Amino acid sequence: MNKAVTKVVIALVILGLWIGSVLTASANVTKLAIIPFKVNADRDLTFLQKGIVDMLSSRLSRPGAVEVIDQRTVSSLLETITDEISEEVAREIGNRLGAEQVLFGSITAIGDAVSVDTRIVDVQAVEAARPFFVQADTMGEVIPKINRLTDDINHQVFGLEMRADTTKPAAPSPATSYRSHPEKLLTQQKQAAPSPAVSQSPFIASGEKSASGGGAFIQPIQPQAGVFWRSPTFNMHMNGLALGDVDGDGRNETVVITDHQIHMYRHEGGQFIKISESKKDRNRYFIGVDIADINANGRPEIFVTALDVRKSGVQSQVLESDGATYDIVVKKSPWYYRVSTSPGKDPVLLGQEPRQEGPYKSAVYELEWNGTDYESKGQLVPARKANALGSTVGDLRNDGGMTVAAFSASDTIQIFDDSGQLLNTSSDGYGGNMLAVNLPVSEPGGLPPIRYLPLRLIINDLNGDGQNELVVVKNKELTGKHLERFRNFTKAQIVGLSWDGTGMAEVWQTRELTGRVADYAVADLEGDGRQDLVLILVSKEGKIVATNPKANIIAYPLK
Repeated sequence: MNKAVTKVVIALVILGLWIGSVLTASANVTKLAIIPFKVNADRDLTFLQKGIVDMLSSRLSRPGAVEVIDQRTVSSLLETITDEISEEVAREIGNRLGAEQVLFGSITAIGDAVSVDTRIVDVQAVEAARPFFVQADTMGEVIPKINRLTDDINHQVFGLEMRADTTKPAAPSPATSYRSHPEKLLTQQKQAAPSPAVSQSPFIASGEKSASGGGAFIQPIQPQAGVFWRSPTFNMHMNGLALGDVDGDGRNETVVITDHQIHMYRHEGGQFIKISESKKDRNRYFIGVDIADINANGRPEIFVTALDVRKSGVQSQVLESDGATYDIVVKKSPWYYRVSTSPGKDPVLLGQEPRQEGPYKSAVYELEWNGTDYESKGQLVPARKANALGSTVGDLRNDGGMTVAAFSASDTIQIFDDSGQLLNTSSDGYGGNMLAVNLPVSEPGGLPPIRYLPLRLIINDLNGDGQNELVVVKNKELTGKHLERFRNFTKAQIVGLSWDGTGMAEVWQTRELTGRVADYAVADLEGDGRQDLVLILVSKEGKIVATNPKANIIAYPLK
């Protein structure tokens, strides 16, 4: 073989090896599709939606390892997709784009605070999507949070190390065009945001006068109370929650009820971890949950108020749990249950027996443990006035005595003294629930009339002024409560009402939340010794065929 031929052969071998290495590298590259995030906010956040997607694209793209599919290609395909983005839809999109992984999620803004909830799904795998979540106290903190999010995804999904250039983004000069780079766009928003020293809580609205004449709206609970915690999104009907140390470890668990099941969670390291769940009970429809040690055995009971399968009768149950298993204290109870708490007072168990005429027809009683069951200790609210689920008792008038507050059937708030005498009824309506009881059918073959149940009431001092307020939910309905079987709540607020000697006046209210508050509690969620306002915020009801409900647990630190 002459030298020329030898050179050609060597060149061909080298070329083959190079092509092989290129093909091998190409085969090892993961294609990632990023779907524009859904925005849950009461203002236009298109700039943030685009900015976050662009930042994720640039930071998750790694030559030879991860290739992010061009957003124009993704957007073009999305024009043909009519379904809401779910894991199944995301897999379909990934298959059509030739992607191995698909990233999708949502952006939620409550006041100044922003949370980013993402999921990444392996197109070919059967495992559930992997969740990743971050939150920022202000718009200006979004960039470093997204940096942390991409580091987590790179490490946990793609096995890549953090990028050194993503830890401290440089601030742009004033002359820079903010159309050129998403990070600069977000930095512009940061510069426009108020300084942390004067930032206000996304939870609280302040600086105006109450329409009811009760004084100024509440000021921020603490100088930097803008922090809130938000769980991942749950695709289930969350009907109620309660917090308590059910397993005796010194920290509170969060018990959540859905239509037919009890779920128990623990907050650890910023994560909301499910630790147990009950078997589905198709013979009961769960509508309320409370936690308190009423039988004084050292283990708090879980009071689960439930309707029967026809949603016309009551079949409640009382359980005790060690965090993993559930022991039955009372299997089938005819009582609506509600545990009432008030600062400086022992918890009080309220109860009400159902009547066929409706959930407001019988009296509300205080219950006590008799050794085998819970029985009436004394009447608190006369018959035909209220339902136990929407009643509470405590030092509401700040005179050291006991006062009862209760929703009426028309969602006004009634105030009773300890003898059951009506003192005042609010002129405004509050509450707003989706849970209802079926009443007897008036005509054969017709639909049963329904009567909506009230929401919870809480007596507490949330603004830290040393005076108890009545803490109430105000869900705002699109139809104005004029349609019996169709309710659509679009906004929600938490309102503080104070006794002024003659009636209840609004003394503070939160900023509006997008969605419906299904239930709420005041308790220590995180185990840090600080009370939190914890609530279920429903963003999608999921009552329409082929649609999923969406809800989150949100917690605001207090005091």
